[in-house]
Amino acid sequence: MEQIDVLKHLTDLFMQIGAVAVAEPLARSSADLTSSQLLALRYILLHPDCTLTALAKGLAISNPATTKVMDRLERKGLVVRAQGADRRQTIALLTSAGRAEVQSYLKLQMDAFSELFSAMTLPERDSLQKGLEALAAAAVRQWPGWQQLCLRCGTGCAETTCPLFRYRGA
Repeated sequence: MEQIDVLKHLTDLFMQIGAVAVAEPLARSSADLTSSQLLALRYILLHPDCTLTALAKGLAISNPATTKVMDRLERKGLVVRAQGADRRQTIALLTSAGRAEVQSYLKLQMDAFSELFSAMTLPERDSLQKGLEALAAAAVRQWPGWQQLCLRCGTGCAETTCPLFRYRGA
């Protein structure tokens, strides 16, 4: 097998491992939530007072899909809609139940990753970090729209805290 083939296979495997690490906490979660609903809750948590348009853009889904997700989350008592500073804008807000649910899920997810990474030696974890940083740097160099990746990275997408911004000059 050529190196590119091996790297592609390992990348697919890595994404599947990540999917399992995301799905297991979802299955253990107390609320009956889809992964799309959890992503929306996480985005709202990390981007307080975001508009529904910003939520759609951040999740890379259509405005009608965002409305459906918000409708379902609102029926579950996890979010509310409020009028933004501009009367034409609607913002998404977490309820206390929504905040508790997403924080509980994120803790379960972190526990799953911690358990997985704890099974690795320190040199293995260091190698994984260096490899993932190299992959992120290559994506930033190669893809003109790399900032779109940042919209879901979980740091609030501020230049000072976004991991992708440090690779701009790499």
